[in-house]
Amino acid sequence: MEPSTHKSGKTARNSFMLLLAALVWGVAFVAQSEGLNYVKTFTFNTCRFLLGGAVLIPCILFLHGRKDSMWQTLTAEEKKKQTRMGIIGGICCGTILCLASCLQQFGIGQTTVGKAGFITTLYIIIVPFMGLFLKRKIGLNIWISAVIAAVGMYFLCITESFSIGAGDRLVLLCSVVFSVHILVIDYFSPRQMAS
Repeated sequence: MEPSTHKSGKTARNSFMLLLAALVWGVAFVAQSEGLNYVKTFTFNTCRFLLGGAVLIPCILFLHGRKDSMWQTLTAEEKKKQTRMGIIGGICCGTILCLASCLQQFGIGQTTVGKAGFITTLYIIIVPFMGLFLKRKIGLNIWISAVIAAVGMYFLCITESFSIGAGDRLVLLCSVVFSVHILVIDYFSPRQMAS
């Protein structure tokens, strides 16, 4: 297989995976709203995370079963450090994700699905702002992309007059917590195999 053909096939597959993730993400808001007609927030999120964990177990077993050449080159002390970093990172990421999901679910129960979707996506602007406080350089192309994405989401999601209610405030807080979640992942991910 030619290298260019392999690269274009990989690019198409990656683009499809991103499209699939966006589809699942968008449909989830409707499912979350409908789910509240049958169960409360904590029950919904418990089922959601248990199902997500069950789906990940085969992935974990598959990935753990593969012999990673980089892992094999680490000393026992480095492996211990990696494991500790993974546990701390997992606890931090999981706790923040749980908080964000609960805020979102409570908020969706008090607002429309379209507004919840739009407000949640504001994390694409909040993350670069938070990055400034962490002394990260944010390029102009990121700012332009964030603004275009936020405006696009507004036109896609907001159909009635825009007003801020209690549910909207909860979803906005959820968006801030999701932004923290992204930054925490950004902090721990490179340290997993770099230390």
